Amino acid sequence: MRREVQVTVVGKVWKANKGKILALNRCLDEYFRAVKFFLRFNSMSKTYLHRNGYERAKQLFNLNTALIQTARDKAVEILRSFYELKKQGKVKSRRPKLKKVSIRFDKRCYTFAKTTNVLTPYWLTLSLARRIRISLPIKFGDRQQKFIEEALGGEWRIATVEMVKRDGEWYAHFVLKKEVELYDNPETVIGVDLGEWNTATAVAISKENPSKPMKGQFWSGARIRYIRGKYAHIKRKLQRRKRIDLVEKVVKHRERRKVNQLLHTIAKEVVNYAKQFPKPVLVMEDLKDIREAMDYSSELNRRLHAWPFRKLQAYIEYKALLAGVPVVYVSPKDTSRTCHRCGHVAQEARGREFRCPRCGLRYNRDLNAAINIARSIMSGAGWGRVSPPNPQMKPTAEKAGRKGEAPP
Repeated sequence: MRREVQVTVVGKVWKANKGKILALNRCLDEYFRAVKFFLRFNSMSKTYLHRNGYERAKQLFNLNTALIQTARDKAVEILRSFYELKKQGKVKSRRPKLKKVSIRFDKRCYTFAKTTNVLTPYWLTLSLARRIRISLPIKFGDRQQKFIEEALGGEWRIATVEMVKRDGEWYAHFVLKKEVELYDNPETVIGVDLGEWNTATAVAISKENPSKPMKGQFWSGARIRYIRGKYAHIKRKLQRRKRIDLVEKVVKHRERRKVNQLLHTIAKEVVNYAKQFPKPVLVMEDLKDIREAMDYSSELNRRLHAWPFRKLQAYIEYKALLAGVPVVYVSPKDTSRTCHRCGHVAQEARGREFRCPRCGLRYNRDLNAAINIARSIMSGAGWGRVSPPNPQMKPTAEKAGRKGEAPP
């Protein structure tokens, strides 16, 4: 079984001369107008837009013809996203309101090469409009540079380049893709539960003994909670001083960068945990509508709405696929309220310990949910019905939760 993996590598336009930046800014203005032009057709059909708007757009906008086509495609994506949000009741306007846009370059209108230039070895050449081409020096961080070197070596293909302007600076987002080989018959299911107290909880269940979960592991959310709390305090102080500019420009970026770094570390460790078992498959909950289901106190709802569940899942998924580990998503229904031993669905699950009113099981709440997540795909994988373990066994994972490991 083969799957396509996609990663986005971000580089910064580094010390480009003013003339090139001016040309890029003018291109952004034209591109923005082109996307708005295609949005006015209110159609999600690329064929319809091309037939009815492409020739007119070539006359109206001073853009490379390939850019006019990517503007058309971007308008379709914006419209689809808008109507999906409208369907969910998240927007009330009749038409999407476009405030900013990035410029999408495909292989027809860019080249990327490594040179011996002393400023930076990486140069991106863009075809902006008729007879207008610019070459931009691009600088990468260490982790990003590793992916770029692999792409230049042929391990990845560069699908598109998105030029993004943020806070007056230009960034190049390289979308890299490649196919990876995944095995069809997994032998170990790894259930992964995400939460605020423990950012991630993983437990393995083997095909050889599906009734008995193996050693689990916890990743605490304390560090992320600390960063969020620290920067929330800084933001409140800046807001009282009327320094909203610093809130947006400095604080949010620093907070996001530190949290993202932690999420990458956790995702890598979750995948490494899975790789220690034979032929693992990672199973996570489909959290598409999780925010709509939150019904707690206003303070807890605010914290959970800001918690990066989907971002962590995306990091885990692409790191797992790169390692050749398949990823499956299951329904989150009742995973935290179901007793993994007897199958009873409790009325509610409160506190850090799950207590089953039927069989008396007392178990770490996150670990119990991870076991239920893992078992949810076992029948579909051909492992048959999973019988509960010895009803006399009443493990508790509270001590294990503090140490980072679950009992066997």
